[in-house]
Amino acid sequence: MKKYVFVISMAVLIGLFGAGHSAAQETKKMKSESMMAEMKNSPHHSVLMAHRQNVLTFAKTLRDMSKSAQLEDAGLALEAFAEIKRGMERMNEIHQSHAGKMSAEMRDKMKPMMEKMQAERAAMSEYVLALGKALEAATPDAREVEKHANALVSQLEKMMPDMKMNMPDKKKM
Repeated sequence: MKKYVFVISMAVLIGLFGAGHSAAQETKKMKSESMMAEMKNSPHHSVLMAHRQNVLTFAKTLRDMSKSAQLEDAGLALEAFAEIKRGMERMNEIHQSHAGKMSAEMRDKMKPMMEKMQAERAAMSEYVLALGKALEAATPDAREVEKHANALVSQLEKMMPDMKMNMPDKKKM
């Protein structure tokens, strides 16, 4: 009999512990979602997303300009690239400004997200550098330009899945 009482007591105790742990996880998830919603509504995030969308638009334009395996107007390609670089620089400035205003506690909470964002920014910087090198040539290799522009487009789209859904469909326009 004592054995059954002990087993039932342990089962109840494990059930209560599991329910408590589950509730704590749910509270942590709600806090995280609230923090993300707050971040997405901030002016820093809005301006950063506008620059990111601008970089994406110019990267797509550059990719599309080079699809024919020949760049018809290298001057326009360089202008598009200059806008990509400018947008990337502005995104980095805004990010650094915003991160500099965070409390140490907030930086600790956001450390995993910040590390992920840093890795994504590093990848984008590599694509931009490679794109710049491809465009520096006297006669830029359109295939190289397309390859690096496409990689940048893919990275930006991967980072902005929610914006992709909110964009109007050009086919319906």
